[in-house]
Amino acid sequence: MPRTHRPAAQRREEILNAAHTLFTTKGFQPTTMEDILRVVGIAKGTLYYHFPSKEQILKALVLRIVGQVEHQAREIADSQAPAMEKFAAIMAAMQVEDTETELVEQFHAPGNAEFHLLSITAMIEHLTPILADVVAQGVSEGTFSTDRPYDAIELVLSASSILLDHDIMDANPAELARRRESLIWASETLLGARPGSLANLLEAGS
Repeated sequence: MPRTHRPAAQRREEILNAAHTLFTTKGFQPTTMEDILRVVGIAKGTLYYHFPSKEQILKALVLRIVGQVEHQAREIADSQAPAMEKFAAIMAAMQVEDTETELVEQFHAPGNAEFHLLSITAMIEHLTPILADVVAQGVSEGTFSTDRPYDAIELVLSASSILLDHDIMDANPAELARRRESLIWASETLLGARPGSLANLLEAGS
């Protein structure tokens, strides 16, 4: 059967979708480029034109997930809701959907630390400006009182991403609870929020 010509963007998505399925069912390390070729049914040259390596495919999948979260966060930020409501909704959106959970687990597998780190840093970079705008709205509403929204959010996201990540900072339940409490205190202090106002949001988003 002759191969069907498809636009480059569509072909790229087909490759990513096939790889997504293989990485979550077979695992990233056991999956080969040949496995992906067989599923997509394209020439080797076409695959390598889009992605020179399996690692580049996983990197693209990481960024696709982040892009989906960013899109959802922007829609929330552009709504007419109060800042605190937006803040809560975006923090919830940062939690990966169930359909992506198995792929995210691959980021934590041995040998995949590079992709784990990329998932963290990319989420911080893409979500900080959006949340900073929400905090700025909150300042005008009296919900927050910081004069440095961007810096405050960058610090909050960075600290929570590291301190609550079991693969980076291992901890027993008591230590984890202490870190969560400390993050809530630090977040409320940095953002100038009323004490206790962020407790449920940050605990739900951790």
